[in-house]
Amino acid sequence: MTQPTPGGPGALDPRPAAPPDPRDDGAPPEDGAPPEEPALDPAADGADARDGVGLCLSGGGYRAMLFHVGGLRRLNELGLLPGLTRVASVSGGSLAAGVLALAWRDLAFDDDGVARRFTELVEAPLLRLAGRTIDTPAVLTGLWPGRISRRVAAAYDHAVFHGATLQDLPDDDAGPTFVVLATNLSTGTLWRFTRAQMGDWRTSPVRSPDLRLADAVAASSAFPPFLSPHLLRVRGRTVHLTDGGVYDNLGLEPVVKTCATVLVSDGGGTFGEPKVPARDWIRATLRTLQTIDVQVRRLRRRQIVGLLATGARAGAFWAVSSDRASFAAPGGPPAPLEATTALARTPTRLGRLPERTRHRLVNWGYVAADAAVRTWLEQDAAPPETLPYPAAGI
Repeated sequence: MTQPTPGGPGALDPRPAAPPDPRDDGAPPEDGAPPEEPALDPAADGADARDGVGLCLSGGGYRAMLFHVGGLRRLNELGLLPGLTRVASVSGGSLAAGVLALAWRDLAFDDDGVARRFTELVEAPLLRLAGRTIDTPAVLTGLWPGRISRRVAAAYDHAVFHGATLQDLPDDDAGPTFVVLATNLSTGTLWRFTRAQMGDWRTSPVRSPDLRLADAVAASSAFPPFLSPHLLRVRGRTVHLTDGGVYDNLGLEPVVKTCATVLVSDGGGTFGEPKVPARDWIRATLRTLQTIDVQVRRLRRRQIVGLLATGARAGAFWAVSSDRASFAAPGGPPAPLEATTALARTPTRLGRLPERTRHRLVNWGYVAADAAVRTWLEQDAAPPETLPYPAAGI
């Protein structure tokens, strides 16, 4: 894994950011850029600063969702899930996080911290979800702005969330704080959905929101141009939200500012390099959006790798585009680079995936998480002997 020079570009300053000037009226600076987000108030956001263990689940459609499922499965086997204090998610990662959150109270953790019902309550529903196409029907039947995202939310609700609201997420005494992330198109800031509140730092938060979880996840996964915007009615006004990955595709901000240990699963795909980029406006626009997305992701990757490399945070980072050979941890099932690179090229969609592809993505997430955690955190842990789905391979 490439590591930036300590203190060099991409490394986060481990010191808390200065609080916002109370004299600031919230107006953007003269250059037109949105004001930089201040450090979170941990007391208001449900965590003690620099304490606890955070998990970040990136965006990337069904590819990321299934890659995260494999990572979660390995974290569960290692007994690490009960120690989580915060789970932040974006887009496809929010699908995995949402299902995990709703199942949390019923996971039946044993004395070793292993959830005995993980496969039944988390893995199986998400594998089924990836067997149906959501994006194309939503686009074809929701031509008006905002309608597409509403149809996506309805599909999520029918498939996995079943009417659950943000109030059905675990409270702080029953499990980690789950933070679903979107981007506010009006303020250019990160919009958070939690059990305690929803909003961004520029607006007054809505306390104890009863919003459907499906709507929060649809906002988090409203990737432009087709699935965006997600229109949210708040106190008589409409908030225009888009995919959380537009601001932070790894979901780092709510975690690195509040947690001493940070685990990051990055399901973002690879950036293909065509000899001649498309020139028609539809494909050229999509290519431009992809370029913006990959740059945001690269910057965030540099941040978290810089934190780990300098010791500013403990934790581990793994990605669908990782090379298994770059991790020092010995043993475990093989993961040929040619095969994992092909999986990283799985389209970023909410479109049906063949069963074998679903199983291969879970297998690769499982192996990547195992390699990263045993390299960075749990050096004494025994490697797994087999894949979750041996017949599918990687």
